[in-house]
Amino acid sequence: MTSILISIIWLLLTDSQPTIKKPVQLEHGSIGVWTGPKILLNKQNRGTEEFQISQSVQNILQDKSGTFWIGTGKDGVCLFDGTNYSYFTTKEGLTGNSVRTILQDRNGDVWIATNGGITRRNKQGLYAYTTANGLPDNEVLTLHMDKKGQIWAGTRKGLAMFEKDEFMTLPMYRAPRNEKDLPVQTPVHMIYEDNSGQLWFGTDGFGLFKFNGKTLENVIKPGC
Repeated sequence: MTSILISIIWLLLTDSQPTIKKPVQLEHGSIGVWTGPKILLNKQNRGTEEFQISQSVQNILQDKSGTFWIGTGKDGVCLFDGTNYSYFTTKEGLTGNSVRTILQDRNGDVWIATNGGITRRNKQGLYAYTTANGLPDNEVLTLHMDKKGQIWAGTRKGLAMFEKDEFMTLPMYRAPRNEKDLPVQTPVHMIYEDNSGQLWFGTDGFGLFKFNGKTLENVIKPGC
């Protein structure tokens, strides 16, 4: 048993070449599958990125038709129908190639949050939403659709909700609030809806906020 174990370790530490399967040719490119140990890949001084859809995958959505929308860190969206795949980037109208969140609404429209705004895609075409359409910032960190079907966008400088074909920025005030205080500009990384329908927003710098139906309230510890 010991001799077998030593033999296995020796094989992993030698300069033997790993087995790399030839890429599977698809309609718009190829996917390669590497089957050797990671230690041998490092010895070859080659990265796995050449065998991947993207080095960074941020979000995945399977829409109502079964198509996968794979949001990447720098390569836009990879669409995969189970057999073929293609890329959807700024060249095709995406607002940015760094994708953070992808969701599908009740009408079947797909919403994509990127580092350059929000792209909405449906059968009629593409719609781009930026600060010109009410967003606090073009770097959108997260999207959320609540139980009522309302779309919310957390950006690098605050929160917005979609209403009447555009986004509306909601002012965020720190607590306790003084009369002269201006709205804060803070990254909104997390949007959560609890069982009662209460919406909660996690920020980077000003803690937790909640929506009371009209305005945002900065949640602080009791007694503070």
